[in-house]
Amino acid sequence: MGLNITLWIVAAYILLSLILVPIQYNYITHLKETDKKIKELGLTKEEYYEKMSFETQVLTFSVQGNLLFLGANLFATLLYNWKQRKN
Repeated sequence: MGLNITLWIVAAYILLSLILVPIQYNYITHLKETDKKIKELGLTKEEYYEKMSFETQVLTFSVQGNLLFLGANLFATLLYNWKQRKN
């Protein structure tokens, strides 16, 4: 009984991660573009984040630091790196 519930929870987490991959992929793509803009402006990431509004900082932290998104972040990062190697 306990193993069955655990398998359902793991399966639900994997499914949720796969559903969130496109959203996280777009976020990672946006982060890479932002990194280029930061370099063009001559700022460090710390300076850039200090200039962000509080709301944007909270959203960024929620997306990057939430354990719920860990699987989706991992899959999206792997997909992004794989696509960049092909290009």
